[in-house]
Amino acid sequence: MEHVLEFVFGPGMLFRNAVLGGLLVALVCSLLGVYVVLRRLVLLGVALPQAGAAGIAATFWITGHAHQAGTSHTSALVGSLTATFGSLVLLVAGQRGGRSPAEWGVGVLFAVASAATVLFVAMNPTGDLEMTNLLRGELLALSDADLQVLAVASTATLLLFFLFARDILLASFDAEFARTLGRNPTRADALLFLLLGESIALGVINAGPLVVFGFLMLPALAALRIAPGLGTAMAIAAAIGALSSVGGFVVAYRVDLPTGPTSVALAAACWLVIVAFARLRARPGRAGVVLLALALSASVAPTLGCGSFMKPRTDVEDPLPRGTLPDLVGQGPVSVARIRNETGQPLVIASGNPLKEVPRALGDPFREPAWTVPDALQEIAVRELARRGVDVRSAAEVRDALPDAPADPLAAGRDAKQAGLAGPVLSGTLRRFTLTQTSLLLVRLDLVLVDPERMQVLWRGSAQRPVPVRSALTQQEVLLDAGPAIFAEAFGSR
Repeated sequence: MEHVLEFVFGPGMLFRNAVLGGLLVALVCSLLGVYVVLRRLVLLGVALPQAGAAGIAATFWITGHAHQAGTSHTSALVGSLTATFGSLVLLVAGQRGGRSPAEWGVGVLFAVASAATVLFVAMNPTGDLEMTNLLRGELLALSDADLQVLAVASTATLLLFFLFARDILLASFDAEFARTLGRNPTRADALLFLLLGESIALGVINAGPLVVFGFLMLPALAALRIAPGLGTAMAIAAAIGALSSVGGFVVAYRVDLPTGPTSVALAAACWLVIVAFARLRARPGRAGVVLLALALSASVAPTLGCGSFMKPRTDVEDPLPRGTLPDLVGQGPVSVARIRNETGQPLVIASGNPLKEVPRALGDPFREPAWTVPDALQEIAVRELARRGVDVRSAAEVRDALPDAPADPLAAGRDAKQAGLAGPVLSGTLRRFTLTQTSLLLVRLDLVLVDPERMQVLWRGSAQRPVPVRSALTQQEVLLDAGPAIFAEAFGSR
């Protein structure tokens, strides 16, 4: 290991450009890949790198030269940029003006680009070896000038990406809400595609299409399996990309393998480990079925009831910082009132017991009240306050005293005072709770803490960031996954 590091960072720095260049490509592609995966642009991530490779092969054929430093490299870069952005413009224009599914155009682009790459290489007698190295993802020939261009472009890409992160997020998952805030989702989409096209074009010419596609997909897929939020997913994806790039170079050097495919293989190994870890975690629903089968086979329990919904999560009792919540010592226990539902949807949670659902389907007036998302959020709020060291009443006790959701925070304070509940009251209004096709929960929850004695607002908080819930299959699993993240944002204790 010391021998490898000496070659990389030693006095000669023989492999410095290869390591740093691969690291830059991995970081940029891993971060952008989170949006590529969430927006279901995976096929686009396959086709655009191939289009860039076709542009390079066309440049080699037109100029009659292989990939070399100087003007030949510059012309190849222009060819990659032209082919990538040209294909991107055609796909976007075709999607907006045509009636065919977007996947059709992407499939045609991939087929045409793949065929063009092979044909241009076959017609160029000096380009066969170069294109073979390009497809393998060889980074060892990266010159100082190539590294400088890649570093400047990567820095500019990351800077623009984080400066306009909120605009890109809103345009990607809630364009209508972006317009209500005065944002232009079309411009944000254009910026995202611009950054994606530029990163793919540069990545293809420096690392190869295989490496670009691998780092667009694998780190993002791995991160989204375990990340509680979008920001955390990006951080994990970047870490996996960096580890796979540097670690892949070390492994490739020691066993004499191509650098690019080795790095992609290491990223795939990280993805497999994380997928296995995620499936082995104790989770309701999917893991509950596994536990039930084990219990029956071992004859240690006759059944698993619906009451185990919250039990598999043993980490919910871990203490957390208070965040922006005020110090409520000596003011009595906090009462969490029923959360008001202003989403326009019933948000009923199925009980999981078909026999209990029959009376509801038949309209039985004596049926048990339906359990809803606001009810579950009330329970989660009680638990999350307790985790932050706040003295809090049980949700059942508050529901007995305040059976209806208050109209506003001050009404919650008045109702609590009349019911004899001493201490502050937490009132909540759920304004949005929508699960998208990309497994993102779009939520808007406003919370207000009121002192009933003085009718004074003590604190305000809100949660409105999208929460990834990719492994959730039911409404209960969505709440289990998203609940802690929602209140962590609202309480300011991320």
